[in-house]
Amino acid sequence: MTRARAIAVAIVLSVIVGAAPALAGQQVYIYSVVHPFYGEIGTLTDTINRSPEVMRIDSRLRIAVELLGIVFYREESDTTEIMRGDRLVSLQSVTEKDGKHLEVHGEAQGDQFVVNATAGSFTGPATTAPSDPWVLKHTGEGPLVYPSTGRIISAHVSGGGYEAISMNGASISARHFAVMGENREDVWLDNQGIPVMFRTVEDGTPIDFVLQNPAAATGANTVASVKRPAPARRGDGAK
Repeated sequence: MTRARAIAVAIVLSVIVGAAPALAGQQVYIYSVVHPFYGEIGTLTDTINRSPEVMRIDSRLRIAVELLGIVFYREESDTTEIMRGDRLVSLQSVTEKDGKHLEVHGEAQGDQFVVNATAGSFTGPATTAPSDPWVLKHTGEGPLVYPSTGRIISAHVSGGGYEAISMNGASISARHFAVMGENREDVWLDNQGIPVMFRTVEDGTPIDFVLQNPAAATGANTVASVKRPAPARRGDGAK
């Protein structure tokens, strides 16, 4: 499975993306990865570093799916994205996916974004953005690069209206966006632009990433925790 970054998901074009939330310094956000049948299967840790001109997103995904104590699927990835203003200037990722080793190395070169990856070489315009909920703000069309493969695909973002989402009995108001690209992805942002939940559909199965309490991360600023919702059934809220 890919992450909702390939798992939930975004576009940085000026017509699509606004400025990042005004949160200074480093923030760490930990998400539970929830499968509709196997429950919680891992974590995604996003470390966000902001300066006046640059935002760096370091992501660490660790997934293991077990049955009767036997791990039959494992995925681990480490990704770094660097945004300068509204432009993606660097994307680096290493993924171990069920025994396969994948690397992605991308950088801005003039009026292009150039990617060399295990899956091949890809080139997009300078407005190419990472598939990442942290840079999603508005609706529109634009090129999206997937950190797990390096592929660049035209994507469409719709929605953006507020809706109430229920998490273990607690009602939370969030903006809901739908992203149609390599697959369907959904993102729910709070009023500061922080993803409280995002979802990707892999082979018909919705995989949820739900914000939890990041206080255990050493040296990190504490952000509000969100309780994990009950796992969605197959097809519920498909992206």
